[in-house]
Amino acid sequence: MANLGVFGGTFDPPHIGHLILAQSACEQLNLDKIIIIPAGKQPHKSNLNISSGKARLEMLELAIAGDDRFEISDIELGSDDISYTYKTISRLRELYPENELYFLIGGDNISDIETWMKPEEIFGKAVVAAAMRPEYEPSGKFKNDIRLFNMPPIGLSSTEIRDMVKNKRSIKYLVPEKVENYIRKNKLYI
Repeated sequence: MANLGVFGGTFDPPHIGHLILAQSACEQLNLDKIIIIPAGKQPHKSNLNISSGKARLEMLELAIAGDDRFEISDIELGSDDISYTYKTISRLRELYPENELYFLIGGDNISDIETWMKPEEIFGKAVVAAAMRPEYEPSGKFKNDIRLFNMPPIGLSSTEIRDMVKNKRSIKYLVPEKVENYIRKNKLYI
């Protein structure tokens, strides 16, 4: 039986904070592999202008190249349905019935998870694990049901990176070099 991390997000673009969270989870939760899932149509971000699934998938492939602890799943891409976490976890549970699933979130999502669609199903099919940062104090209905792990404080967001590109500021060292080159070559976020 393997311990599999499940790490979903928009990843527009994937940045070092995402990679550090995944690495921290691997080491502290003893995960054998992390399945990284670029989000399809998100219920909480439906009005945002995000890059195509293809572009986000390609950037993720570049970001994790050479690290066999990580793999990408396009399980949410290509569907016009809204991608709810409970549905994705249910599908992964069917695909990996013998494995322990660890659903990875940022500590800032601990209090929000109770507002997600069918959170009890998520907790029933996976261990929910949150990356803690010093500034977040766990709160909310499920705070005692979540396994915590630490990660270095990285004050970085994909939104900030997109804004930096738009404003012609350097993103060097904030994203892997191959991702930076992909953004520049494909003229993303300008």
